[in-house]
Amino acid sequence: MKLVKSLLLGSAAGIVAVAGASAADLPSRKSAPVEYVRVCSEHGKGFFYVPGSDTCIQIGGRVRADTVYQQSYNRNADSVGFGAQARINLDVRTNTPYGMVRSYLRYALSRGDAAWNTSGDYTSGTGIKTGAALDLAYIQFAGLTAGRVQSFFDFYADNYNFAAIRTSDVKTQALAYTANFGSGWSATIAIEDGAERRMYNGFEGTSLGGRFEYDIPGYRSAGQTMPDVVGNIMVNQSWGAAQLSGALHQVRPAFGSYGVVTDTANDVVYSAGYNDRKTTYGYAVKGAVKVNLPFIAPGDEFWAEVAYAEGALSYIGASNYGFHQNTNVPMTDAVLDANGKIKKTRGWSAMIDFLHYWTPSIRQNVFASYMKIDTNRAGYDTYDNVNYGRYNVGFVPTQEWRVGTNLIWSPIKNFDIGVEVLYTRTDPKGRVLSYNNGYAKTISSEDQWQGRLRIQRDF
Repeated sequence: MKLVKSLLLGSAAGIVAVAGASAADLPSRKSAPVEYVRVCSEHGKGFFYVPGSDTCIQIGGRVRADTVYQQSYNRNADSVGFGAQARINLDVRTNTPYGMVRSYLRYALSRGDAAWNTSGDYTSGTGIKTGAALDLAYIQFAGLTAGRVQSFFDFYADNYNFAAIRTSDVKTQALAYTANFGSGWSATIAIEDGAERRMYNGFEGTSLGGRFEYDIPGYRSAGQTMPDVVGNIMVNQSWGAAQLSGALHQVRPAFGSYGVVTDTANDVVYSAGYNDRKTTYGYAVKGAVKVNLPFIAPGDEFWAEVAYAEGALSYIGASNYGFHQNTNVPMTDAVLDANGKIKKTRGWSAMIDFLHYWTPSIRQNVFASYMKIDTNRAGYDTYDNVNYGRYNVGFVPTQEWRVGTNLIWSPIKNFDIGVEVLYTRTDPKGRVLSYNNGYAKTISSEDQWQGRLRIQRDF
């Protein structure tokens, strides 16, 4: 037995010795160094170094799902709506001897029906809509910003409400320079794409019973020859922030005919000709403030804005969607008078928002906006109808209130479940024509309720 054990141990030792000698004869080969992803803490949370470079990148995004109910005054329009949105963010930063170079990209995809839309403007009709949009894409370096950005005129920009209220919230193409003076003070001068801000309608008309009633000469825009010029002065400190904004907007009418159809029995006078080619300029100004209220609860804030515009209604939160879906009152930056001359419309808006944290995971927003637009006497006329009485037609001066609140629960960080209720009241000057399920009538005001359930995850 001892002999067998000795032979086995000797054989094993021999095999190991031979294997070691063979391995020593093979050429040696070093493994390639492994480059691990390193955290880039100097730019904040979530940044890491791109392997093999000194560039830092942050990858993020959002998934949002909405369920909406809104009052509909047309049987052919959806009252219940569903929508989904996905968003991808990329933030790339590199330090250089001349300062940091930053590139930012945000791309959004959406799909939903006609009752749902991300802007919050009321829609009518049915059908599924799919959207894909470059939301933001810009480069920043040494005070310069170039690309697609949030307009430098904007401040609150629908920050906490789900459906839109009347505040300027516009993404646009821009080239800007920002000077920082220290202690939170800065000033920006920018040229922005005025095409994103255009609000114009052609001849506004309607008919009843197959008879054409009126045709108010609206403003039709020609091509842009000058960008919008936008500037702001801003302070951002521990107590909050404040901003003064101003904008200059080109109003350039297209060359063409205009007219108002004759109906002397109903006080509508005929006029025809060609509008002139005179270019004029609208403007807008705004004052805005945000106040931090930690003495009420950590994270509490109060926001307020007041804006005035003439010939540049987008800057007060107006939109080409017009007012309420059932109120036949469009919006426009300008109208034409009886001689084809441009008459700029004017208006003002105000908004407030109060954000309160009931607990660290439950918060509520209460918000409201008011907007009033005067489209100039040349933009509308009074019509006497045997069946419907006396009412105003065309671009009628109108005021609107929006009041709402939302309650949001965040069971974990960056995950929200919220509900919102919004009430809107539209009040045009005098009575205007309205259509309800295909039947015409005149109304002096219109209101609407909208409810929205939102589930959202940011990452």
